[in-house]
Amino acid sequence: MKAPWLLRVVERLPLDEIVDVFHVPLRGFLARHPRVRRALDGSWLGHPLHPALIPVPIGAFTTGLVLDAATLLGCTWAARGADLAFTLGLVAAVPAALTGLTEWSYLEGKSRRAAFVHAASNVASTKLMVGSVILRGMELRGAGMVVSTLGFVVLGVGAWLGGELAYHYGAGVGRISEDRGDTDR
Repeated sequence: MKAPWLLRVVERLPLDEIVDVFHVPLRGFLARHPRVRRALDGSWLGHPLHPALIPVPIGAFTTGLVLDAATLLGCTWAARGADLAFTLGLVAAVPAALTGLTEWSYLEGKSRRAAFVHAASNVASTKLMVGSVILRGMELRGAGMVVSTLGFVVLGVGAWLGGELAYHYGAGVGRISEDRGDTDR
């Protein structure tokens, strides 16, 4: 099956030198600290941890977006809920990112480049969400809503690439089963 056009573009990006700046030290650190690696990769759980954690920030940001829409429709009570949802999403993004970095440390080649763009999209989205929360705290709710909506769009690109990593490349699929010796599929 032919890869989607955006994935083909990402695969061709000349990112290897930039990726190595981050990938080599991360892989080295995790090799020197196997307990950290096992804690973050989910091997103790028997399942990759990253896909189990990502629904929380995505769900919180989605909830915040829906509550922002309700605020625009006149539900003033929804504004506080939106603020809390975006804040929860930011807190939940930290363990999701740490487990994602650990998964990334296992990757090579095209999947490693795609995962780098996936991570960069999510970092950009997170920065926009931080900006949104700050703007909301400064009583600039409208600007905060615009920034979080943009952050959600960027998050969508990152999430799509994450799906491609799992379904197109099989990133993380079977790795823990192989570690346990359960390779019958």
